[in-house]
Amino acid sequence: MAVSSGLSLPADASANRSSWALSLPLLVGLVVFVALANVNGLPLLADPDSHWHITVGNWILDHAAVPRVDGYSFTFTGQPWIAKEWGSQLLLALAYDVGGWGGVVALGAAAFGATSALLLRLLLQHLRPLPALMFTAAAFVMMTSHFLARPFALAFPFMLWWVSGLIDAVEERRAPKPILLLAMLFWANLHGGFTMGLLLGGAFGLEALVNGADWAERRKIFIAWAKFGVAALVVACITPYGPRSILVTFEIFGLGDALSLIDEWKSPDFQTQPLTELMLLVALYLVLARGVKLPIMRTLIVVGLLHMFLSHVRNAELLAMITPLAIAPVLAREWPAMRRDPEGKVLLGGLGRPASLRAVGVGLTLAVVYTAALVRFAGIRPPEATMPSAAIEYALGHGLKGHVLNHYGYGGYLISLGIPTFIDGRGELYGGEFIKKYVDTVHLRGNDPEVLQKTLDKYSIDWTLLLKEQPANKLLATLPGWREAYSDDKTTIFVRK
Repeated sequence: MAVSSGLSLPADASANRSSWALSLPLLVGLVVFVALANVNGLPLLADPDSHWHITVGNWILDHAAVPRVDGYSFTFTGQPWIAKEWGSQLLLALAYDVGGWGGVVALGAAAFGATSALLLRLLLQHLRPLPALMFTAAAFVMMTSHFLARPFALAFPFMLWWVSGLIDAVEERRAPKPILLLAMLFWANLHGGFTMGLLLGGAFGLEALVNGADWAERRKIFIAWAKFGVAALVVACITPYGPRSILVTFEIFGLGDALSLIDEWKSPDFQTQPLTELMLLVALYLVLARGVKLPIMRTLIVVGLLHMFLSHVRNAELLAMITPLAIAPVLAREWPAMRRDPEGKVLLGGLGRPASLRAVGVGLTLAVVYTAALVRFAGIRPPEATMPSAAIEYALGHGLKGHVLNHYGYGGYLISLGIPTFIDGRGELYGGEFIKKYVDTVHLRGNDPEVLQKTLDKYSIDWTLLLKEQPANKLLATLPGWREAYSDDKTTIFVRK
């Protein structure tokens, strides 16, 4: 079953439908878009990395090339570094150049709206509208902390296309269709998570092999999936950096213990995410009480996704979107009451069918009009938590120059202003040891009581830009040769006397 399967209707059903017929995916997509494209820009602009992604995208536009060395920090300037998400950065920069921060919000909201609509449409190929809608809502809940205008959002639709194509191939006992390689091509140039897509290709290929009826069929399956796997690997290397984009994944996981120091790489905190915990408990109930049985390989895939989420909260979207796609065909086989009804006679059955072209056109037109109004009148800008504009205005107004020891979350904003950073969100550039040393410095951790003084001297720091409550500020206030120059309710600046 290809990605587009299930979108066509029998002739008699199509003839009875209105030319203005709506659908659940269209409605859900528009609701998600409007909810996220709001006048305050939150939560989409809550991440500091959006600043440097846009800056990199504009550099690519200006130079008609992609960066290969760091030119944004003073600690690692000239060191090898690649913009592995160059395609998304280009799109974010274009959105910003055309519509300012309102354009960025609209792009991010459109990406999440399209993702939600596509997930629901793919689930409706197997399930009735109500359970498909419940799975989509659960995915929405689990992804709430990741509704950010960052490259991964733009890659989600292609991830869904890729995964659903693999699952369809397994279900229909065939190799994935070559057109699916386009999904990998786009994914590889939009976000580094495409390496997970390659691993999933191998996992589902192994499931297809296990499902073979006999040795002859398994041999045929192995050859077909092996050809597709090699082609996918080749296509994944069709980026400005070739296979280097794949290797960056290993560099990120090579950060080791330092990953746990970065918020998005920490384990989930269920005290602050009670609805996510509820989703997992409901899933556990279905397994234990209702006896949902998955094929062995698909079970391992789901368990692996759960492990990734429990290890790093940033993997919530993988568990939230891939798991429903993986189990939907099994649920349709084991629980006939959940199976898709082609006649559309069940609850919400009519809305489970694809929307008419007119309805889609009207929906897109309304979204464009809404976006234009948002860009023109809303005056959207990022929050002070990622953009300490008052502190920077003071620094620039008083001629503060030289090296700055900055808060990790302010790095993206400094990059956007052309101020070389001590550190920013590009963890693969700085490495685990440097990140841990930075945390020890600003939080006065570790066994070295002079860690801050040594860092200030080693990197010739001339001023600091840190969160007001960070312990380093208290020590700076006592160090000879340093004075507090600026402070507000969030940020403090110290300068050398």
